[in-house]
Amino acid sequence: MRVVSWSLLALLVVGVTACAVIGDFASDDPGLRAAPGTFDGRILAVSDADMAATAYADGRLEPVPQDDALTLLADGRAVAAVPASNSVISWPQVVDVAADGRLAMVVETRGPAQTGVERYDSVYTDFPEGARIGVYAIEGETLRLVDSRDDLGRNPGSVEFARAGDFAVVANDVDGAELLVIEVAADGRIGTVRSLSLNLPFRADDTDRRARTLHLSPDGRTLAANVANRRIQFYRLAPDDDGLPLDVQPLGRPTEDLGSRLAVGKWTPDGRHFVVTDTNWDDGTLHMLTQGPGTLIAIRPPQEAGAVPTIVSRAEVGRSPEGFGISPDGTRLATINMERTYLPEMPLLAYWQGRRRYSVSLLSLEPETGALEELDRIYQAGILPEDVIFDRSGEHLAVAVYQRRAGQGRQRGFIDFFSIRGGDTLVSQGVTQPVTRGAHDVVLVGD
Repeated sequence: MRVVSWSLLALLVVGVTACAVIGDFASDDPGLRAAPGTFDGRILAVSDADMAATAYADGRLEPVPQDDALTLLADGRAVAAVPASNSVISWPQVVDVAADGRLAMVVETRGPAQTGVERYDSVYTDFPEGARIGVYAIEGETLRLVDSRDDLGRNPGSVEFARAGDFAVVANDVDGAELLVIEVAADGRIGTVRSLSLNLPFRADDTDRRARTLHLSPDGRTLAANVANRRIQFYRLAPDDDGLPLDVQPLGRPTEDLGSRLAVGKWTPDGRHFVVTDTNWDDGTLHMLTQGPGTLIAIRPPQEAGAVPTIVSRAEVGRSPEGFGISPDGTRLATINMERTYLPEMPLLAYWQGRRRYSVSLLSLEPETGALEELDRIYQAGILPEDVIFDRSGEHLAVAVYQRRAGQGRQRGFIDFFSIRGGDTLVSQGVTQPVTRGAHDVVLVGD
């Protein structure tokens, strides 16, 4: 998650009439059984154990006696976990799995909290810089660290494997070296690493001057960059004789500024369109209490120099959407909407609308045109959910939930499970699988 500073939130709340927005009286107890969910495929989930979800508001980390973790789930149950430093101070795209399901890579956008620290003035700036990149072997129902490096870049924001699995691309917070191309051997060892400049199309008013996330097209030839959380720039990758990207050049011009704050992006399975969420956040504080629905945006990349990408569709979803999944056949999407579950523990906010329940939106996607339409939306208790994936059948969903608001659930993360009925209706499976606190990113493991 990446939101604005909360330094003025307490003062703001005092000046707002709470009765105008009271309306969400759901219990903190989600009423779910701790049991395996129905899900066709293995899942990898990453958890950031360094901070509670509400540390965004009050800086209190509420440390738990666990390390950041990479957890493997099979048949809807957690079967293995290993330490894997990662950070929720990112969009939920810090883990990826090679297409054959043998290897996973996790990047550390921010480092672990210093020993003994229980509170930061700002979790955005006070956590140490991140650098670690780890490669893990997935062997049946086990996980094993194969290789790691902490000298390749700074605050890596996203990671994606090429479909062949022989290299990964990482968004790097270094001017002139925004793209890291990391060669990965069949056994998971890190090989050649290239740092390439993207010549990002910044504007004078860009406050965030980074490529927040980078995304490879299915054929591995085109790269989409989230620039400053405002616009998308596409690039062509030129490979060397071994297929490893050697050069990168802009493909057409960047999009217009697409919304308030762009988050997660993904290519459709056929590579025709690129889809990105707009959280509908601005750079102030008031919107965190009053913001409206977010949006999913489908884009057709340009095909020639000088051309502009085409915005083919926009669809309204719930508040504060971040991660989303695309069904294997490319005809449906599901987005996780945090709503206002990030709001802190303050008396005036106790019944603020959207504070206790997140939502999941199910959308249709027309592969040829890129047209998007919301079909259904379902609500469930939980704090700071950030990601959702389809299973191999396309009929079930797994959602990463950071924690619950109160009780023992505040010390654990969760994977919630949903199913799709009749192609257009979401239903909760009524079960949840506990994992390390801070679950914020999930990926499907190929078989």
